[in-house]
Amino acid sequence: MQSAFLGADGLQCGYCTPGQVCSAAGMLDEVERGHPSYVTEDLETTPELTDEEIRERMSGNLCRCGAYVNILAAVRQAAATTGRPA
Repeated sequence: MQSAFLGADGLQCGYCTPGQVCSAAGMLDEVERGHPSYVTEDLETTPELTDEEIRERMSGNLCRCGAYVNILAAVRQAAATTGRPA
């Protein structure tokens, strides 16, 4: 996850980075275990890791620099490299 954040420039000032990284790792674990979120459409299958799904699951983390696009890219990159559903 940390490498993905560096590669996608998912951190700017670094203020929110520890929380974003921890939440992203936990979020990917939740998805892998099949836990639905507020925006999960089909509650009978493993949630698909769409942009909307990532945004909802990471919505409690605020970034004062506005690096959300890069954070989204970092989460997608980490999911792809760990073989988690994307």
